[in-house]
Amino acid sequence: MASSSTFRNLDPAKQDRILDEALTEFAAKGYGQASLNALVGRLGIAKGSIFQYFRDKAGLFRLVFDFAVGQVKDHLRAVRGQTQGQDVFRRLEQSLVSGLDLIHDNPRLFRLYLRIVYEGDVPLRGQLLQSIRLFSRDYILELLAEGQARGELRPDLDPALAAFVVDAVLERFLVARSLENMDAGLGLYAAPPAEAARLARELVELLRRGLGAA
Repeated sequence: MASSSTFRNLDPAKQDRILDEALTEFAAKGYGQASLNALVGRLGIAKGSIFQYFRDKAGLFRLVFDFAVGQVKDHLRAVRGQTQGQDVFRRLEQSLVSGLDLIHDNPRLFRLYLRIVYEGDVPLRGQLLQSIRLFSRDYILELLAEGQARGELRPDLDPALAAFVVDAVLERFLVARSLENMDAGLGLYAAPPAEAARLARELVELLRRGLGAA
């Protein structure tokens, strides 16, 4: 377990404040360059408290990861609930646009994800990435399975393979929104929000043409 009973016994508001500040530090600097001294300075607590709460820097990072992923999961579950019963491609579009909104409103969450993807010094990096990909796959697979049951997808479609493709396409779209060198001339990185949403709609329309029922 990444945190100690000392941390878990803190007031929930104080727990959230510590994790929120740590999220800011790790997202801005990455794991290796993140400074516990800077973190405790902003929090106004003794550095020893961090080691009482989390044992080490890796333990703190793991809990920050869970904290950040929990926010993303809650966000996507809300989108899934709000779009229940809609066309599967409309639900994928709303999920992608919602992802754009989340990056805009709380860029730290996706920045932390990019740190894990592109920086090799993150502890348990492979395990963390796998947990993200499995959640994303299961989320998309559920939408596709419901759409196929309603006859919105090709009947011969392999849902698992389709979920792999959709997950890869949507993830690359969000990365291109955040990293200029991944844009590849699409114009997504610097696009105004309305233009980014238009590109998201066109991307999902391409998926509809390939995966949708005739």
